[in-house]
Amino acid sequence: MSHHHGQDHDHDHPDPEPEDPTGTTGRHGMLVFGRDVIYFSHLAMYHVPHNYQAVFEVDPDDGVRERIRSHRHAIPQEPYDTFDPVPFPMAEIDPAGSGPRRTSIRGNLYCGHFERRARGTEPLARDIEVRIERVARFTELDVNAQATGDGPLEYLCFGHGDRLYLAHAIGGWPNFDQILEVHAVPGTATNRMGEPLPDDASTMERFFREHFTTADPFDVIGRSDDPDHRLVSHEVVGGSFLATSPPSGIHGFRVQLAADREVYLEIGELAHPMG
Repeated sequence: MSHHHGQDHDHDHPDPEPEDPTGTTGRHGMLVFGRDVIYFSHLAMYHVPHNYQAVFEVDPDDGVRERIRSHRHAIPQEPYDTFDPVPFPMAEIDPAGSGPRRTSIRGNLYCGHFERRARGTEPLARDIEVRIERVARFTELDVNAQATGDGPLEYLCFGHGDRLYLAHAIGGWPNFDQILEVHAVPGTATNRMGEPLPDDASTMERFFREHFTTADPFDVIGRSDDPDHRLVSHEVVGGSFLATSPPSGIHGFRVQLAADREVYLEIGELAHPMG
């Protein structure tokens, strides 16, 4: 099943916006997750214009936020919501882009995966506008790049407040898209030589609550980057933040992260380029 690029649209949306010099306009379906802080994660594919890994913080109005928090998920295997937007240029999300920045997107909110619902399924919320607050990650995927399989298993760590997440860093195909809710195991942070950090426990706890408003790479020690070696719920793994400085200012550190639950996993859609 191919995502959000076919002609079989429903007719809940107005016509797409005109004129897109970037060539990135599309019906960019989004995973929706979070509680106090709500995130969208673009449902990426190896197919232009959907070849982007983008995770960003959003601010829906209070009624929509409460609906996201409180509704029961109809399908236990899909413990998330999705957002089916009016087509828009994905390049306008890029915080490093040269064009105008997009401040909101409009569309319908669904329980579970909007493209896997039976026809006629009612949205949780229809034709809503969601403000874009902060982009945690924006990366263009090379649709021609094949995975080598010899690199470390790499995730992107983001979140603040009461939740911390890992998103698998999508590289060449075949690949997988995965979001996990995690927490740092207290007392396990060391420098890159394995020596305990000089930062005390409360300092590190505050660091993990406040630092990751944008995503930092986290390499899992001793694992190759393929779906068979991915993290699973309730697993504890050691890994390295090679480019992240803890409060003491040491460059790079290691820590154990515990996977509390898997929010989302997609393997098949990223197995090969869509032609």
